[in-house]
Formats: sequence, C-alpha cells, structure tokens
Amino acid sequence: MSEKRKHPSLNVATHIIYGYRWQLILYWVIFILILAGNAIITHSSAIVGNDFDASDIWEGSSVWESASVSPKIFLMIIGILLTPLSLASFVSSGVTRRHFIGGVSIVISAYAAISALIMTLGYPIEQLIYDMNGWPQELQNPHLFTSSSQPGWIFFEYFCLFFAYFGSGWLIGSGFYRFHWGVGILLTLTSLLPAMAMEAVLSSDWIGKLLQTVLEVERTPHAVVVLLAIIVVALTVASNFLMIRHVAIKKKTF
Repeated sequence: MSEKRKHPSLNVATHIIYGYRWQLILYWVIFILILAGNAIITHSSAIVGNDFDASDIWEGSSVWESASVSPKIFLMIIGILLTPLSLASFVSSGVTRRHFIGGVSIVISAYAAISALIMTLGYPIEQLIYDMNGWPQELQNPHLFTSSSQPGWIFFEYFCLFFAYFGSGWLIGSGFYRFHWGVGILLTLTSLLPAMAMEAVLSSDWIGKLLQTVLEVERTPHAVVVLLAIIVVALTVASNFLMIRHVAIKKKTF
C-alpha cells in the first residue's frame, strides 16, 4: 500500500523548520551560554575580586525574567525573512499561497512552543540556584504567573508572546515583499500591532507594569485573557493571509 501523501502545508512547515533548525539551535545554545557565563563571571572572585558582592546584582531579582526580550527579537527577525526568502520557491514548486500560509502558521506555532518550553524550564532551574544561595526569586514585572511553580501559565504567556512577535515579523516581511520599500517602512508600525496587542492583553513585562502602576488598569481575569490571546493569535494569522493571498510572485534578481 502506498504511503499517504503529506498535506502541502505540512510539507511547507517541514522544509522551513528543517531550513532554520540550526539557527534556532545555535541561538538558544549561545543565549544560554552567555547567561551562564555572566553568572560565572559575576561569582568568580578571581575575576571581580573578593570585595565584590554578587548578591547586589542577583539577590531578589529574576535574571531569567529579563531574558525573554532577546528571543522575541530573534523570532521576529526569522518572521521577517519567511515571505521574501521562501514564498517564490514554494509557489514555483506548485504550492498555493493558502498552503504556504498554513505551513508558516505551523512553523510559528512550533518555534513559539519550543522557545516557550525553554523559558518555562528556565524558571525552576533559576529557582533552584537561588534557593541554594538563599535568595528570593522576585519577578520585577507583572505576569500571568507569580512563581516558577506555575509552568502552565509560564508556557502559555511566553507561547502567546513569541507567536505574536514572530507573526509581527512575518507581517513586516510580507509588507516589504508585496509593496514598494517606502510603503513597507510605513507598514512596519502597523505590523507591530500583534506584538503590542499581545503584550497589552497579557499585561506582561513593561507594558503590564505601565498599565497597572501608571494607568492603574486592573488585570483582566485569566479566562478572559486566554480568550483575548487566542483572538490576537487568530487575527495575526488572518492579517498575514490577507497580506499575501493575492501577492504577485517577484522574480529573483542577482
């Protein structure tokens, strides 16, 4: 019996994930090594001297919490590259734009999930290190979670954030591909709306701090947050669909 043919969207997703696999792996390896290196250097008396008190930097403040900024930007950059570098090749091979959009949506979900899982695992590891040194693990910004013992909410928050930033990057790249570069620049700010909307919905990071401390906006119940986050994810994919469903395929020039 012949093997069942894989859906075109899955083929697109498989090829893109395979093509960017080393970028993702190397990014996270380098990222984690840099954080670990900073910790080692900070705690090494041979480097910083015996009079240096590492607790002045590390005690009471979660370093891993601030680490999410870099992966957001990394995933956004990959998103920017997807349409300009991949759309023409897939369409010329017989893949429809609709299937390309479906495949990229799978890629975004997979990369967001992988990155969110790494962030989720980082909190209990950091908690263990802090406990060994007698430091409290205090979060500096609002989150859906309050401690490392809530992996479900940690994963959900970071998955949604990474998906939105990746999706915003995809919109930016699609805008530059479809329109003249001048129009693409103007559309960049609009393309950032999914990322900013997700930050506002989750009330996390600096936007959450601004909403809750400066504007005195109370946090939305978690059930409503989940619903709104799903809506933002859906609108992100829909916006990209509207952007490239009828886009003309440009010939590559070398």
